[in-house]
Amino acid sequence: RVTDESEPDFDNEEENNRFIPYMCVDENDQPSKDCYGGWFYKSRIYGSVYNAKFAKLKNWNYVLLSANIKQKDSLIANVQEFRKQNITVHLMTLEDTGYLDNPGQGYSLMKQLLNFVNEYNLDIQGVHIDCEPHAHPNWKNGSVGVRNAIFQNYIRVIEECRQAVNEVRPNVTLSAAVAWWYSSRTQNNELENGRGYDLVNEDRLDFIIPMIYDGAGGTAERVLNRAEDYLTDNASTVIGIAYADYNENLNSTVTTIIERSKMNHPNYFNGISIFSNHLYEDWGNELDDIN
Repeated sequence: RVTDESEPDFDNEEENNRFIPYMCVDENDQPSKDCYGGWFYKSRIYGSVYNAKFAKLKNWNYVLLSANIKQKDSLIANVQEFRKQNITVHLMTLEDTGYLDNPGQGYSLMKQLLNFVNEYNLDIQGVHIDCEPHAHPNWKNGSVGVRNAIFQNYIRVIEECRQAVNEVRPNVTLSAAVAWWYSSRTQNNELENGRGYDLVNEDRLDFIIPMIYDGAGGTAERVLNRAEDYLTDNASTVIGIAYADYNENLNSTVTTIIERSKMNHPNYFNGISIFSNHLYEDWGNELDDIN
């Protein structure tokens, strides 16, 4: 796996056969760094066809799809419909901080999910970990030592998931949502192993998605400043923002973030992730009324 923008040597057989992770594809179904999509929840309410067409109308080219293999038919149908719209699918899993207390469960759940993918031959691009250490109940009032213990368990969860990916389906992308401040707090010696390059490497993640909202975003400038640490850490990054922070200003804000990030960090900026489909004001409207 690579995290730089070096061009493959297509005359080199080993180079041709290596898997280069990506989050989305372009209109020709080729890997792209112009990714615009987001977290996708509540996928059973309106059905798979509606979900895929809604995402397409929002110009999303990938989704982080909340996945529950116990809802087999719904999950399979959603993956199939998103792919019909040329939207790449990353199945979101480990959506609970309980896994931080037993990192080995991360391996088991990831392996179970990927075995399901293989059994039903699902066309997915990646898997996405949504298990943030700062959401652990002991984090808020914990000492530096307590927080670091939680964070190191988070690192172990990532490594366990990487092992499962390597064993079961090595040609998928592994990403995770992260707080925007892990890197800066590591630089201030408040955390260990929270820099972008600690998280994105061959033993851990392919991409990180810093969540720059809940008071952290609101303007393009604030988002750009908070994404800077990971991008200058040379970590492949998709910037996460919340629809609710912008509403009618979303498009202009996104345009500014993309233009500036491409200019300043062309090697490591890979696009935007929106939180989330069900928070759009027109979610649930008739498709003809979607803006």
